[in-house]
This record gives sequence, C-alpha cells and structure tokens, in this order.
Amino acid sequence: MVQPSEVEFLNVLKKDENDRVMVYKVKIGHRLCIMKVFRGQGDCPSFSPDVEPRLFLRESRAYRLLKEKGFCERGVVPDFYGTIENIDVALWPDLSHLKDDVFPPDAVLLEYIPNLERIGPENFLDDNIKRLSQTLQEFHEMGLLHGDTFPRNMMVVRQQPRDRVLWIDFDCAQIVQRGKCEEWTEKSFSFEGEMMAEFAEFLAEDAKTGEINKTWLYYYD
Repeated sequence: MVQPSEVEFLNVLKKDENDRVMVYKVKIGHRLCIMKVFRGQGDCPSFSPDVEPRLFLRESRAYRLLKEKGFCERGVVPDFYGTIENIDVALWPDLSHLKDDVFPPDAVLLEYIPNLERIGPENFLDDNIKRLSQTLQEFHEMGLLHGDTFPRNMMVVRQQPRDRVLWIDFDCAQIVQRGKCEEWTEKSFSFEGEMMAEFAEFLAEDAKTGEINKTWLYYYD
C-alpha cells in the first residue's frame, strides 16, 4: 500500500475539462511514475452488461488484464504498478482540490516513459503502424475494446535498433466475452479494426509529404 508520504508530486501532465481525470508525474522512492487520478463516481448504473461506466474501473481492470496477459512485459502498453483506492484527500495535499467531492478519488500507477511522442507523419514507419495494428487486434481477441483508438493514444519512442510503440489510456475501455456480448458491442470491435486500418493507410500517405492531411479528422475531430 503506497503511503502519501512516499509520493512526491512533480508536475501535472494532463487534466480533462472537468478534472474528472488528472495525470501527474510523481516520484515514489527512486522511481518516476505516472499517477492517473480519477474523481470518485460512486456506484453508477449501467444500461448494458457490456458497459462499465466508472472510468477508474475501466482503466484499472484493463491494465490488470494487460499485465496478466504479458502486454506490459512486452512493452506494448505502459507497465502497471497497481492502484490506490478510496484516497483520503486530507492526507494528500496535492489533491486537496477534491476535498468537497462526495466520493473519494482513486488512482492507477503506471510506468513513466520519457521521450514519448504521439504517432504522426514525422515519426511514421511502416513497422510501427503494423505493430500498433497487431496489438489492437490482440486486444480484441481477448475481449478488450480500447474505446478511443485515435493517434493521441498511439505512442512512439524513437530508439535503436527498433522504436518502441505502445497504446495508452484505457479509461474508455470495456472488457467483454467475445461471442456472448451484445450485437452492438461486436460491431464496436469491427469498427475499431476498420478505423485503425483506415488510419494506417491515410498516415502512410501523409508521411510522404510530412503533413497531416488525409488523417486530419483523426487528429482534430
């Protein structure tokens, strides 16, 4: 169990509009980490057994599955270090802005990856996009729907002899049993695959000019 005194907040990397999700760079002991904090949502009703409405549970369950299946070890997603649940913000000064919330926040702890770049024309390699596509297909085969398959969640770390490519951000993810889920869920898997294939094709075209053109809607929609 991580104690508040062990965590040094270094800076805020990202917040959404309503502070529902806050991403911090932190130091725990000698390790740099990502601490992704989710505002508490309580028990939210779901309109379908295929849908988990709580962002923290989407993300944490996805990473637990990915860790269990070896995706973290392969480096195709950030490593998952665990969760901090039902955070008492009175003990966490950097989260004091959440003190009036009805429900306590939760957090996931992830690998901090330096030199992370969003995939784009400037770092495009055919090998990179093929590996991202293959990883997405593997997600689908085990019943993990990413839910946000845009380039903002496809990352590249340029290195030798081979770039590292990975998927991030699983707070839109859903885990289902393929073949037993609802028809619209199965269609969502097909849609993600088709969307990825189109993006890969368009990005290869844009890489020839070095400018975002055919992929515009994927970056700016």
